[in-house]
Amino acid sequence: MSNVSARTLPELEALIDRLSPADQLRLLEDLAHRLRARVATNEQLEAEPFGSQLAIMARDRDIRAELQAIDREFTATESDGLTKD
Repeated sequence: MSNVSARTLPELEALIDRLSPADQLRLLEDLAHRLRARVATNEQLEAEPFGSQLAIMARDRDIRAELQAIDREFTATESDGLTKD
């Protein structure tokens, strides 16, 4: 619980219990919508640095050279008769 005190949650629950079922449902749907939007935004923000790092790595000559060396090492295994399925 971030900024919410342990006493606040039961108070909120008591207030919600006083709402009509329709208003409780509307509140729940609104909270779910807000939470989905927040999660989506957080996932996007977390993915951006990773994508940026991958783009930087893709342009790095040393990393590209290492990947090519690894590819050459495993080229022989491609002819081992195993299929990709």
